[in-house]
Amino acid sequence: MKHFVSIMRRVHSGWLLLAGSVCLACAAMLLLDHVRVVQQVRNISVPLVAQLAQLERRETTLQAQVELSQLQSAVTVGSLGEKLDAYVLPQELDYDRVIALFDLLSDTLTQQKLLAKMSDIQIDDEEQIDSNGLHIHPVRVAFTAHQEGVEQILLLTRLSGLLTVSDALTADEVELLFSGTEEENPAGIIALEQFLSLDLLRYAQDSKGYEEQVHRSLTSPLFERIFQSVLQNSLLRDARRIFGGDFGRLLLEQRVWPTPFFTVHEMHIRPGSAPGWYYLDLVIHAWEKDS
Repeated sequence: MKHFVSIMRRVHSGWLLLAGSVCLACAAMLLLDHVRVVQQVRNISVPLVAQLAQLERRETTLQAQVELSQLQSAVTVGSLGEKLDAYVLPQELDYDRVIALFDLLSDTLTQQKLLAKMSDIQIDDEEQIDSNGLHIHPVRVAFTAHQEGVEQILLLTRLSGLLTVSDALTADEVELLFSGTEEENPAGIIALEQFLSLDLLRYAQDSKGYEEQVHRSLTSPLFERIFQSVLQNSLLRDARRIFGGDFGRLLLEQRVWPTPFFTVHEMHIRPGSAPGWYYLDLVIHAWEKDS
């Protein structure tokens, strides 16, 4: 009987040991699963937290840029508005400024041996062209000029009335620059805004210096390609050509900048008496508005 009881005790102990082993194994598996879950959560959540922090910093940066840009625009627009009303689209056309502008151009092209003669400038009485209060003064002038001189005369009419760098760019060109800035470094928006709001003539007089300021803030190869494409394929190239030398300097010194807004109404060109020279007759509309 005692022997039987001993056997039963050993069997019972074996079952208890087996049951304990099974429970321990189950606990280990549950703990392993828990560790796996924790690891998976960490693998997912840690990058998301880091990305969230990055997005928050970017949002803060952009918000600061927008606020500063708005403040800068509010200050700049007042000054530009005054120049627009006084010089570009005035209530009464300043005949002396129109004549001074073409006299300076004539003197510059003559010194460059690109102009042989400019006629007297005739400014006709104003004509109202629509019901919005816009008026034009026909301006008649003729030139005997070399081909390069003719190009510069016509460039002046294309650039007339433009005040800032952004005025010399199309909407697509401006959008391209902003997209490139956003892609590389949102903090560079201020540098781009400052560049676009530059006085066009002052930019042309020191284009390399102003462009270098943008390069210091935006350095990626992608933005550099975009920036150079805009610089070389927009009216900025023409502005550098005509305003970047003595003519632009004289416009500043004699306070003939900014120029009135012109459009070419009629243009007649015929060969001159020597190869490469032409007679150019222009009728230009100089614009003004009602008070």
